[in-house]
Amino acid sequence: MAALGAEQVAEIVTGLTHMRNVNYLHVASLAILTFDTFLTLDIEINFIWNAPWNIIKVLYLVTKYPTFIDTSLNVLLQFIPGASESTCKTLYQAGTWIILTGMCLAELIMAIRTWAVWGKTMWLGIALLIFFVGTWAAGFTVVGLLSGPYTFVLQDALHPFLKGCLVTGGRVGFLQITWVLLFVYDGVIMLLMLIPAYEVLRGGGQSKLVRVVFRDVRANSD
Repeated sequence: MAALGAEQVAEIVTGLTHMRNVNYLHVASLAILTFDTFLTLDIEINFIWNAPWNIIKVLYLVTKYPTFIDTSLNVLLQFIPGASESTCKTLYQAGTWIILTGMCLAELIMAIRTWAVWGKTMWLGIALLIFFVGTWAAGFTVVGLLSGPYTFVLQDALHPFLKGCLVTGGRVGFLQITWVLLFVYDGVIMLLMLIPAYEVLRGGGQSKLVRVVFRDVRANSD
């Protein structure tokens, strides 16, 4: 490994510090996800796994369970011993694409729910479809074309005690565009849910289903 300059060393130290915090979050997230899944596994088996197949069931399953894969890949990326740079790149890209796809499908579920709350009107369905496709086409374009190529430092090359991969190159700043797009998309969906919620509550609506739907929307938006 070539000698590093002082500026490069400082960047790597900062990166390692940030990575340590991210590692804690990844491991904690995987533990919470596993614990939460087992808490309601019996209910899920009865009402999801044993239910007839439809688009909502498919979206639910392909949104929830790949989360175990991408979270595990992120943990592996940071702790895998003796990895090559190509292995680091493969793990990083696979985790990123699975996360983005899961987010896209989760937002599709929210769009379908919003459309249903509005009575499945054709004009809103078309508008939501165009909005959804436009937002996520831009998001996938940013991740696929603008944010790479990535370079990595193998941490065991820095010190034998260290393991895993450290991202040191790539236009990662472009990834912020994806979060801005998601913020705008979720803001519009939340607004569309608040409008009928206000009308229902103003009319004295006491439907338990309506309250659960709007409560979940508010929780997902927080």
